[in-house]
Amino acid sequence: MFSNRPIKFIGQKEAQEQERNQLDNVVARRFYIIIGVVIVIASIFALRLFYMQVNKSDFYSAKLEQYSTNTFEVDALRGEIVDRNYNKLVYNENVVCATYYAVKGIKDDEIKSMVNFLTKNCNIDISSVTEREKKDYLIMKDKKFAKSLVSEAEEKALAANDDGDTEYYNLQLKRITESILKKHLSDDDVRYYKLYYTIKNCKSGSAVLLENISYQEASVIGENNDLLRGIQVTSDWKRAYTDESTLKSTLGKVTTKKQGLPATLKDELLALDYSNDSRVGTSGLERQYEDILSGNKSVMTLKYASDGTPIVKTKKQGSSGENIQLTIDWDIQSQLTQMVEQCLYSHTAERYQQHIYCIVMEPKTGDIIALVGKEYNKEKTPYEMKDATYLTYTGAYRIGSTMKGAVIYACFKNNIIKANHYEADTSEGLKIAGTKAKHSWNKSGFGNINEVQALAYSSNIYMMKIIIKLAGGHYQYDKPIHIDKSAFAKLRNAAGELGLGVKTGIDLPYEAATGPRVEEDTAGKLLDFSIGQYDTYTPLQLAVYASTLANKGVKVQPHLYKSSYKTDTSGNIVTLNTHKKHIMDDVSEGNEDAFNQIQAGMKAVVTYGTAAGSFAGFQYDISGKSGTAEDYTHTGNVDHPNHLFISYGPSKDPQVVVAVLEERLKGANDAPSIAKKAFSLYFEKYGPELQAENGNKKIS
Repeated sequence: MFSNRPIKFIGQKEAQEQERNQLDNVVARRFYIIIGVVIVIASIFALRLFYMQVNKSDFYSAKLEQYSTNTFEVDALRGEIVDRNYNKLVYNENVVCATYYAVKGIKDDEIKSMVNFLTKNCNIDISSVTEREKKDYLIMKDKKFAKSLVSEAEEKALAANDDGDTEYYNLQLKRITESILKKHLSDDDVRYYKLYYTIKNCKSGSAVLLENISYQEASVIGENNDLLRGIQVTSDWKRAYTDESTLKSTLGKVTTKKQGLPATLKDELLALDYSNDSRVGTSGLERQYEDILSGNKSVMTLKYASDGTPIVKTKKQGSSGENIQLTIDWDIQSQLTQMVEQCLYSHTAERYQQHIYCIVMEPKTGDIIALVGKEYNKEKTPYEMKDATYLTYTGAYRIGSTMKGAVIYACFKNNIIKANHYEADTSEGLKIAGTKAKHSWNKSGFGNINEVQALAYSSNIYMMKIIIKLAGGHYQYDKPIHIDKSAFAKLRNAAGELGLGVKTGIDLPYEAATGPRVEEDTAGKLLDFSIGQYDTYTPLQLAVYASTLANKGVKVQPHLYKSSYKTDTSGNIVTLNTHKKHIMDDVSEGNEDAFNQIQAGMKAVVTYGTAAGSFAGFQYDISGKSGTAEDYTHTGNVDHPNHLFISYGPSKDPQVVVAVLEERLKGANDAPSIAKKAFSLYFEKYGPELQAENGNKKIS
């Protein structure tokens, strides 16, 4: 009835052993679970790595290449600028360069070795090195001396500032004087550090070390490329001009790669994807048509071999800019420029004369055929002749009696006069109480004359009397006169409709609207205004004014751009865009009588008026208006006036306008002679011709 199995008593020892066995089993199970999880995760990573290496290898190889490759841009070949007959005015000249492509991890000893080789075997031009750059070179050459220029106290004070390093460097630059540079930096030093500084600071991309190197120098560099890591002979371009002294200021300038983007345009151009070292037009037509001339840049890649040597390849081929055809006729431009220069040379004794301008323009289209401006600088020894065409649209002058056509128009427009309005121009002149009597140039007067005769004889008194009427005044000899000051605005508005005192719209930057005004709205100043002795205008405004008179009130925008084009592989011209005529104002309707009388007066000027002697026997039928603007600046009581002549021809169907302004000439007046030369050059080339004396037409 009782089992024979022995009874087992569990004591404390057995209980502890049993608990330990249970704990070991739990730990073992958890360990196996962890090992299993690790094996699973490792397997997933292994499978993922396998997938990436096998299936995604191309993708990640491309990514690796992308992150280890630098890209940079190379300026495209800039478009050329030609005249209306496709004669080159601005073009690109090929330049052979030594260009450094950044070497990865290059040591200073290697840089010094390359620079020493180049300075011994190449001509290093330092003519363009600035004083600021020389200061940088001196600091780099002699750090100990540069350090001595700043006291320890100053250095300590600057070190506490956030931009202390920059302030410290600027203080060193400030204390390096011209005499210090002469003493501590030789020309050989400048040559050496010009190259050293460029290479040292080129961390990526490229930098031009030498420009316009000879073929012998290029050969030496090419043969020693193992010593000159990263330096390659490359082909580049620079702007060149058919004539450095003619039209240069209007054609404009382009920066060099060293100059890069101008500070005033930097933000704007960077937003348009330009690089800091891009060459860009900064003035004249080069700036105005930058978007047409600049082209599309090439994109280059810069990779590195295992030793850090750069490998340069083309990633994207750029395209050259479009060429621009101008309205200018270079033959006419050149010949007129030569004549203007000869006139200036012949007036060497005329101390105050420095400028002569001549503009030839087609009134119906706005095409500018010639834009001549020359400056004879007599402040220098020897005297210097240079281009000043930019002053034709930025410089302003009093225009004398050429203003009188605008005065007659203003009075017609405001219903002050009608056709054949007469006023007396007598020897007593015109006198307002408390002022000196005013006269025409012929103090005897011209008698009772109308507006046509007033223009022909250039009567001051006639103009003054009708402008007083415009101002609501009542003239009596030697009596006070009261005027409505709105007459100034009326005359300015009328003149502006014809082209004076407002921007012409010429396709060039920085055009001026008018010169500085002294706002004195007295009766005396209004009289001065009526004879061109008050407001000032640019020579180009004179040409537009003459064109509007020739067009009987239609003001056409002047322009230099005629078309843009490229050439195909056969050399044929492919026109891409052409200028479209723009009429800026049209006051012809309702003012027919005014323009008919003004034109009749301008014809009378050359027939029996002030310019009849100058144009006697001239073979072409032209109309014009002479002008003389007094100027006593710096001369006391001696007048050194501006001489002007505005004109158009043929008289009945104007094809061309000529405006001449000769600054401050006391002696003989060359303006009519320059105008005659301009008409002859134009009609000989383009016709039609009209015989002036008998009015018979001769079609050339």
